[in-house]
Amino acid sequence: MEIISKQKRILVLDNSGRMLSVVNEIMYYGDFDILTIYDQDAICDKAKAMRPDLIILDYLLLNNDCEQVCNDLKEEKGLENIPVIVVSAYRSKKILSAAYRCDALFLKPMDMEVLASRIDYLMAS
Repeated sequence: MEIISKQKRILVLDNSGRMLSVVNEIMYYGDFDILTIYDQDAICDKAKAMRPDLIILDYLLLNNDCEQVCNDLKEEKGLENIPVIVVSAYRSKKILSAAYRCDALFLKPMDMEVLASRIDYLMAS
């Protein structure tokens, strides 16, 4: 009997297209099914429907609600164990992964090999 490998799914919440380069780089490092959405109010519903293996959030969301979106995902039944990565281009702002309850925080420009390694680790956990 042959084991069929399941393609890993990544859900990306992007505010205005800034995450496109990150998504393209992730595709280079692995064979992932990536869905990018632009409506932060729809992320919980989309995550429930898609059941992603990982969620990546753009730090700069409308109304600076990244922290709230991340906390909502971690509190939503059925989504609480999905790893969440927050990506930010703002080095000057204090972003605390503990406050956001995210599983990893990356600042741009990122070392894509480190990001790819972290993605593999989080999806294997």
